[in-house]
Amino acid sequence: MTIWEISEKADYIAQRHQQLHDQWQRYCNALVQGITLSKARLHHAMSCTSEEDLCFVLFGHFTIYVTLADSFNSHTIEYYVETKEGGKQRIAQAQLMVDGTVDGHVSNRDRQQVLEHYLEKIAPVYNNLYSAVEHDLPVNLEQLVSEPRSA
Repeated sequence: MTIWEISEKADYIAQRHQQLHDQWQRYCNALVQGITLSKARLHHAMSCTSEEDLCFVLFGHFTIYVTLADSFNSHTIEYYVETKEGGKQRIAQAQLMVDGTVDGHVSNRDRQQVLEHYLEKIAPVYNNLYSAVEHDLPVNLEQLVSEPRSA
């Protein structure tokens, strides 16, 4: 393989990597706007995290992380929940494509679609918190991400 063939491949890799990064940034922007501009009372607050991740505090106690998986060229969006006591569990995953679709049908340019998709992904957390509060039960991390008891 010549230096020019490698150079062509390297340019292609860099271009595709940048396209994926751009789509991730659009997704992040749409989600932040969807949450902050929503009139629904989601009890989410923005929190600081690294440049590449999104972080929301839920009910002042739980932290929801939205991140692109660490591997190079990963198209996997991961959703995590963490409690104040420590411990972090993955709630769900989604696939972000270079064309800007999430899970094959959600446009990362449509903040309402992105917000609804996100809320579907983290619904087990809300459902399990609701059930625990309704029945006056404490909540542990494993229960938050499991199938809801009853909603």
